[in-house]
Amino acid sequence: MHGGVVAYCGAAADARKYLERDRSSADDYYLAEGTGLALRYVATPETVHLAGVMDGDIYERWVAGLQIDGPKAGRPKGRLRNDKAANRFMEFTVNGPKTWSLAAAQEPKIAEAYDAAQERAAQEIIGWLARHSTTRVGPRGRQVQVPVAEIEAAVIRHYTSRAGDPHRHLHVQINTRVLAKVMGSTGWRGLHTIGMRDAIAAINGIGHASMMCDPEFRATLAAHGFHVDLDTGELTELTPYVSAFSARSRQIEQNMDRYEASWRRDHPGQEPGPRLLQAWDRRAWADERPDKIVPTSGADLECAWRDHLADLGYRPPTRPATLEVTRIGRLRRIELTAEVLTRLGARRSAWNIADVRGEVEQLIAAAGVITQAAVRHELTEDLAARVLAASQSLLDRDDVPEHVRSLTSPHVLAVEHHLTSRLAKRAESGSPPATRTVSAIQRDSSRRERLTREQVLAAAHLASTEALVVVEGAAGTGKTATLAATQAALADAGRRMLVVAPTLKAAKVAAGQVGATSYSAAWLLHQHGFRWDDHGHWAHDAAIPGPDARLRRGDLLVVDEAGMLDQDTAVALIHVADETGARLALIGDRHQLPAVGRGGVLDLASRYATNRCIDLDGVRRFTDPGYAHLSLQMRAGDRPGETFDQLLARGEIVIHPSDVERLTELAALAIGMDPSGQNGECVVIADTREAAARINTLVHHTRRLAGQVTEEITTNAGERIGIGDKIATRRNNPDADVANRDTWTVTGRDKHGLVVHGDAGRRHLPMAYVHHDVELAYATTTYGIQGATAHDAHVLVGGHTSAASAYVGMTRGRDHNTAHLVADSVEDARQQWIDIFGHDRADLGPARAARRALEDIDRYGPRPAARRPLRPGAQADPLATFRPAPATTPGIGL
Repeated sequence: MHGGVVAYCGAAADARKYLERDRSSADDYYLAEGTGLALRYVATPETVHLAGVMDGDIYERWVAGLQIDGPKAGRPKGRLRNDKAANRFMEFTVNGPKTWSLAAAQEPKIAEAYDAAQERAAQEIIGWLARHSTTRVGPRGRQVQVPVAEIEAAVIRHYTSRAGDPHRHLHVQINTRVLAKVMGSTGWRGLHTIGMRDAIAAINGIGHASMMCDPEFRATLAAHGFHVDLDTGELTELTPYVSAFSARSRQIEQNMDRYEASWRRDHPGQEPGPRLLQAWDRRAWADERPDKIVPTSGADLECAWRDHLADLGYRPPTRPATLEVTRIGRLRRIELTAEVLTRLGARRSAWNIADVRGEVEQLIAAAGVITQAAVRHELTEDLAARVLAASQSLLDRDDVPEHVRSLTSPHVLAVEHHLTSRLAKRAESGSPPATRTVSAIQRDSSRRERLTREQVLAAAHLASTEALVVVEGAAGTGKTATLAATQAALADAGRRMLVVAPTLKAAKVAAGQVGATSYSAAWLLHQHGFRWDDHGHWAHDAAIPGPDARLRRGDLLVVDEAGMLDQDTAVALIHVADETGARLALIGDRHQLPAVGRGGVLDLASRYATNRCIDLDGVRRFTDPGYAHLSLQMRAGDRPGETFDQLLARGEIVIHPSDVERLTELAALAIGMDPSGQNGECVVIADTREAAARINTLVHHTRRLAGQVTEEITTNAGERIGIGDKIATRRNNPDADVANRDTWTVTGRDKHGLVVHGDAGRRHLPMAYVHHDVELAYATTTYGIQGATAHDAHVLVGGHTSAASAYVGMTRGRDHNTAHLVADSVEDARQQWIDIFGHDRADLGPARAARRALEDIDRYGPRPAARRPLRPGAQADPLATFRPAPATTPGIGL
């Protein structure tokens, strides 16, 4: 199970339209054959019970915040907001792997068991939320969070995806009006929605484990011959056929996007109705498979799915599968506790109770446990309690709300402590640059690319004997030119500069622009004996590095794009520098994209190397000096409202009435790109991979109709790729000599794979690699574009956009940078912009996480502190707090 928590704000009458956007109108076949629209659940911290079935009218009243039954039926649940920004409910989805829905389409008994397992999962999640949700009470500025006494949930079942493919899922909507007991009186209050958003790990973890560990569902799958992959949850017998369904689904969605965009252009300010949506569904289905009859009932739809599987060569299993079960008594709980802590620490610096519960549930599901819900609950509660006891609080207070991420591990704290101590020691070692070094670099720059005073000073520090140098600058300030000057100065002195970057693509960019040997940080660490995995386990053994990875005393190890460096990798790189006697330089920008995981390395280095931190402040990238000033405002996050107004006046903010119209325009812009690489006329940048994929599918379809590309291969993700397409490789492959996020143009195909051309020349991609690790690249995300530039950049700005990603996207274009937002008005778009630049949630290490936790408590209110009785004559200690015993977690091998 995966997904996020979404807030629905708007009119109650529009809630049904909101639901219909997630599925095909083919679902109406099932809804017409079933009963009602939604199930209504009422939950307290002790119980969850089904309160009834809601038809459309009742559902709208429920969304509006009216009481549904009892003597006060029809009356509002307390004081309600009636404006369009009123938050009506919080929604998440209970779903499973695609193959589960395919199996349910094959066998009615599997469908019955799967539906029942989803309902039990939804009830488990609702019950957990009833026990852990809060409401805020008290005067503004002095609010506290108190537990809720009762919540209500609507559960709506859908059988199809938006494109009409099998996708059984439940929408669970938690009404934002809740009952709470305050000062002895029970009344209606507003749900603390931020707390529910912060519980997403528990929601997904409970839902996934509830279905994966469900005895009835798993036994039914095994009885019909299906094996479950414990890591992914997919059914191994159906996994090979998912890509074909995904490809058709993408094409149908793309067809519907085109129909809707065209209709909206002709009907501005209007919304399509249910009949029109159903007509588009039928047309999209017919356009994709003109040889097939459009289904007219739920039974016909399932028959069409089975026929499609048969056409693909699928044959159902003929014998039952063995159901292997891991006994709970065989689980090593101490080791599982340590594993949960390690996995949490690999992803973030601080966590909350929901993060712990979610990780525990995921681990239990992956362990192969199959048991009744009550038994699993006992196991998860025990493991979660062990993890919480082994965690360490970042705050010395007992009024921290559950949703605030204020817990960490001794290992996470130890890594940051070790990192800061090594940085501080290096900051005191070595001598500043001599005057003759500065003069030599100045003279050399006059013969090459002329450097600014700050760039010359930075290059001189980098060429000195200082053990630690930090160079920071905004996008376009010439950090790369500074490194090129440093390379020349070091070469004259007989010393070497080795450049590494958090990603191989960034390293290749640096190599091409600087002329120094450049590799990924992972490659260098691997050469020096470090090993690790995706779950945060590190180890170090003695190793003899290859010639390219060897460093001598006095050599300079440069970490480019150091803002993206995580703390574990930073500690390992410093260890390599210490062992070899190499100097260390960190180059980057704290305001650009952060690390994936525990970051803040550049912040720590800047703090402890104040005398060796050079700030490049002259922006040179943009052809318009006025935009250079605006880019610095975005970088600092100062006066975002004024920045928006100036960008709007310059024509660099475009407001679209709907998301589909925005995607269609961005696709049209991407079609005009130079398909040979990212230095074409423009780049299109999305805030999620899903949005980028939708744009890419639209572009591919348009170019295919124009005869510019063919369709040769369908990837496992369902993308259709052919000769002429622009693609990106998504995994480093030394054998094929390609890096993650490299871009290429497909120029040929043979029986072994695809022939591609890019800036690095010609490559041959094996077919297995193409299926797993290649995607269309007409549009990309900010992580795929950082370090690259183009003439123009068009940036999709939305709910998933962070301040850092907006800043990076809006500084990729040398001539123009345009942000594309969806809003009802200029005022709405302006507020979106302010919200994006006003809240940046980058993980910058446990010390910063502690400050953020304090800020969250100040913003959202504490929970009432537990009052412990004092011994006679004793005085209260405001700093007293429970200190759990430290956990034994795997280190990073140092």
